Parts: sequence; structure tokens; C-alpha cells
Amino acid sequence: MANSSATVSVIRRITHVVFDMDGLLLDTEKFYTQVQELILARFNKTFDWSLKAKMMGKKAIEAARVFVEETGISDSLSAEQFLVEREEMLRTLFPTSELMPDIMNSKPSLDGFLAAAKRFEGGPVDPCNILVFEDAPSGVLAAKNAGMSVVMVPDPRLDKSFHEAADQVLNSLLDFNPSEWGLPPFEDNGS
Repeated sequence: MANSSATVSVIRRITHVVFDMDGLLLDTEKFYTQVQELILARFNKTFDWSLKAKMMGKKAIEAARVFVEETGISDSLSAEQFLVEREEMLRTLFPTSELMPDIMNSKPSLDGFLAAAKRFEGGPVDPCNILVFEDAPSGVLAAKNAGMSVVMVPDPRLDKSFHEAADQVLNSLLDFNPSEWGLPPFEDNGS
């Protein structure tokens, strides 16, 4: 059950931390939204939060199917065509990156988190010693399934029922208190 209060009992010895990038540290979600809005505008349709929530955390092809079916454009644009078009548009907005070769499945598969545990200096690190920061429900489930603890920093519009699997839920990364997890405090640089 998620704990959104400021107190978390330190159950595990956390030695390593993993941050989700897309949507948590880097605001790339706006690019996906922008591109999907442009695609739908051609069909006089709009992209809203409820559709985005249904697509979150799914494999690309599954999210694409939701996109074309929920918007009623599947007769004009297949899920596969949507992915090709979206990818071309996204490439113009941010640079490409490759998946690590040892990751066969995306979230909610635990592949990515287990690969990260192996890549730490001196690794592999026992997953129970890793704290993950995530914004997506599928990422929370993947990290939990990998045996890791999770701090969730969700979009405030996300239904709170998706928070339950997280060990702690925060409104912002700035609300994180490392001592609650047995980690050293942040340095005070006087700023």
C-alpha cells in the first residue's frame, strides 16, 4: 500500500537508486502529447487526459491500438501506421536513443530494472537494496516485481488507485527525504 505521508519506516538497506527518465527527470511527455494532438487534428479529434491515461505504461503497439481504437480512427490509420508516423515526428523533437541490448521487454516487465541492477559499479546489486523513482504505474509494478522499493511521483491527474503498489508517493522529487530510506541527507549548499 502506498504511503503518501512524510514517514516511511526503513525496512530495507538502500544502497543504490534508479531514476526513471521519461516523464520523471525529463519532461518528454509533452512531446508525445504534442505529436499525438497533431495526428488527431487531421481527423478533427482531440487528445485528452483520459486517453493518455489509458495509453500510459503499455508497450508501444498496445498503446497505439488504444489510440486508434479509442479515437475512432482505426479505419483510416492502423496502429502500426500510427507508430511509424509518431516516431518520425518525435525524431524531429528530440534525439534518438537505443534500448540496452539485454532488455527484451518494456515495462511492466522487470527486464530494465534487473539490467540496471547488473550495471552498477561493483554490481550486480541485490534488487532489495535498490530504491526506484517512477512516475508510471507500469514502472512501479516492474520495479516491485524486480524486488525493489519504489517512490512514485505521479502526474497529479492520475487516478489514486494507481498509487497503491508504491512504497511511497510524493507530489514532487523535492519532497523526498533521503533519511526516511536510510540514505545520507542532501548537502546544504546554502542556496
